[in-house]
Amino acid sequence: MKKLNILIGLLFLSTVSCTITDDNIDPNNPNETQVNAGAIYPGMIAQSHKNLVAINARVAGIVVQHYEGLDAQQIAYGQYNITESDTDDYWDGGLYGGGAMSDCFVIMNNNDGDVSALAKLYMAANLGMATSMWGDVPYSDAFTGDQGNFTPTYDVQENIYTTIQTLLTESINDGVSAGVGEFYGAGSSNTDWEKTAHALKARYFLHLTKKQGNTAAASALAEVQLALTDNSEAPVFTFTNPVQNSNPLYAFESQRPATLGIGSTLTTMMTGDPRLPFYTTNGTDFADATGLFWGQPDSPTPLISYWEVKFIEAEAIIKTGGSDADALAALQDAVEANMLFVGVSQADSDAYTSSIALSGTTDDKIETIINEKYKSMYGNSSTEAWNDYRRTGFPTLVASPDAVASVNPSLVVPRRFLYPISERQTNRENYEAAISAQGGHLLDNDIWVYE
Repeated sequence: MKKLNILIGLLFLSTVSCTITDDNIDPNNPNETQVNAGAIYPGMIAQSHKNLVAINARVAGIVVQHYEGLDAQQIAYGQYNITESDTDDYWDGGLYGGGAMSDCFVIMNNNDGDVSALAKLYMAANLGMATSMWGDVPYSDAFTGDQGNFTPTYDVQENIYTTIQTLLTESINDGVSAGVGEFYGAGSSNTDWEKTAHALKARYFLHLTKKQGNTAAASALAEVQLALTDNSEAPVFTFTNPVQNSNPLYAFESQRPATLGIGSTLTTMMTGDPRLPFYTTNGTDFADATGLFWGQPDSPTPLISYWEVKFIEAEAIIKTGGSDADALAALQDAVEANMLFVGVSQADSDAYTSSIALSGTTDDKIETIINEKYKSMYGNSSTEAWNDYRRTGFPTLVASPDAVASVNPSLVVPRRFLYPISERQTNRENYEAAISAQGGHLLDNDIWVYE
């Protein structure tokens, strides 16, 4: 398995900081005319990949039944008692405030061309995570605190999706194929950043299929043709410090052992699946156990994976009226890519993928595709599995029998998260306007894209 290893140490910083600019510029000083992007990129990239499996993504994994709570707060999350306090750290530390999107903005706003191109790609990916969880979110004036604006308005979700596509198009046009500007040139790793941008475009077009139907599916399929073609091209981040910069799933299990486990819904679906021993060894553990692929200190986190691209292709082919044979081939490629990535042998992968079939109605075929995708997104993208569930209704999930009604009166599998308490306290007018525009502030209120 080939991985993109991004080092987060002083050696890395000293290597790159003089290549982006010749001056030692303070990236936190708004009076500087140019920012030393080399000093910001490592932290931004690390935080972006933490966001993929940190608190909100982990709670999304509980919601979509990749995981289940065994003790403490995790039990409450499994009962859908997910409050505005539970999402605060992710919003402020992961995305806004000192988070990844703020870093992206600083790079984008102070650098041109290929130096800023990758920041636009990561901004699009983080913005996609934000809107997937909350719907309307701040963007257009979200990063102007240095100009005295500490109460940003919320962009409506429909516009956010347009912004995501614009950022990715600009990223491609600005030369993202060069990687992180001048110091991370093409050929220094196997990651293909331009194909990654097209893969992300395909993902976010697919999100729109409930709103735009076959038009969005056709756009996703067109982007797939320009996207990742094997596992080695995917942007895979590997945490390098087992204490300070370990994979967040491992860190959580180390700090709060036996409070979270692998979901019984998932393990039941995976009976006979050769990946299951790589996911759990006893039907409960999910991290920090010998033999597991995900949840280790250095477990990789792909920003987007090759297998996701192939799942998108399979679904888009079916939705646009393409051939079942082509869709099945893409589906089998997706499952194989995931299996080989986590360590399943080629023989076991071949035996499993040869048993997959697409038959019945269009919904039957989509269900088969999404069920296989659900199993493959475990450990690396529970948020996308949640997006798929809200968009398609698959996999078929039974809402928790212990669900509480306080923030989810209809007791359904949650459809969104609540805005964080910090927004209610410091940006109340815009916070309330966003809630009003979206019809409420409960876990069973749909966001625009999945209404």
